[in-house]
Amino acid sequence: MIAFDFDGVISDTYNIFRGHFWDVFGFAIDKENDHYSFDLGLGRSEYYEEWWWREIPVAITKYQHICPPIKESIEAMTALYNSEHCIADENILIITAREPSDAVMQVTKLWCSQNLPFPVDIEFCASSADKFEVIQRRGVTHFIDDRFKTAQVLSPVLEHSYLLNSPWNTGRVEPLNYNVRRVDTIWGMKLHMDALNAYTFGGM
Repeated sequence: MIAFDFDGVISDTYNIFRGHFWDVFGFAIDKENDHYSFDLGLGRSEYYEEWWWREIPVAITKYQHICPPIKESIEAMTALYNSEHCIADENILIITAREPSDAVMQVTKLWCSQNLPFPVDIEFCASSADKFEVIQRRGVTHFIDDRFKTAQVLSPVLEHSYLLNSPWNTGRVEPLNYNVRRVDTIWGMKLHMDALNAYTFGGM
């Protein structure tokens, strides 16, 4: 099964969030400001205080409807859904670190129904550890995320883990695990999977 992260991979959420946090707190959030940067999933650390975490579901509920899809994400996901990589009648799986509150789940599912031209299942997780459990339980073999740490942590239970290049992860110099591959778009994920299939079944 193939699965996808949501924020920063399918939905262009962070640009909208930046405006919200400027309106509420009066400071800019960008990749140059380490203490308040979006490092994919807004990883918990000493820099993030309780008010920050309380405000995230507010921003999601208020602004998800105006978040556009990441460029070319829908087209690439559709191509994967219609390819030999997906089992017939199997939904696309989205695994997101968004909190599973009723309001957050409702706006996320509504956005998917309005933007994605194929059936999806959505798993809401609170941490990378929860994503790890979902991937094992659902039999996920290929997963794409834009958070460096998540791509690394999940790789032991995946055939291939894909890290979507984004401003908040391209500066990382740590070596990637053997089965983690950087891609510029979801098309890069599909092309890599196509190449693997050709090698496996074509005798290359």
